Amino acid sequence: MQQLKEGGIYTLPAERGELVAHAVFRGGYVLYTPTDWEFFGPYTYESDQAGYIQRDGQFTCWHIDDLAYTNRTARSRSRTGAAPA
Repeated sequence: MQQLKEGGIYTLPAERGELVAHAVFRGGYVLYTPTDWEFFGPYTYESDQAGYIQRDGQFTCWHIDDLAYTNRTARSRSRTGAAPA
């Protein structure tokens, strides 16, 4: 299973948009849209320790290994709720 880069931007096959990875203490990752990442919104997907990806508590057909790294990292999260200038 691949190890995701903290704050790394990834894409899923046949899914539009990008996702930002964040490791969680219990093992696995949560994946945010870039906007939700920046403004502390809810995550869109989460993975279990085995790498299987869920959305709203339901397993999807994807695994962490299906994520493609874009070679980009998300900006740090905003502390003020306003986008940096």
